[in-house]
Amino acid sequence: DSDESENVKNGWFSESEVMWPGQKFSLQVKPEGILFQGKSKFQDILIFESTNYGRVLVLDGVIQCTERDEFAYQEMIAHLPMFSCA
Repeated sequence: DSDESENVKNGWFSESEVMWPGQKFSLQVKPEGILFQGKSKFQDILIFESTNYGRVLVLDGVIQCTERDEFAYQEMIAHLPMFSCA
């Protein structure tokens, strides 16, 4: 079923607990919200639309970034070139 993946059950995505035993983050997935799921030579890839965090990138069952928090990553990436020009 294309609307379900190993980590998506009953409309909720839950992270794998491999990196942090005893805790995992869960997000509600919009109906028909799985945009892509596949496998590269190195990782399992999942991209889905969540109800509150926008699009979510998941690699190997762990959330990497969301539209809601992407500003934090963009700001950190921008600081290095900005300060090198100062």
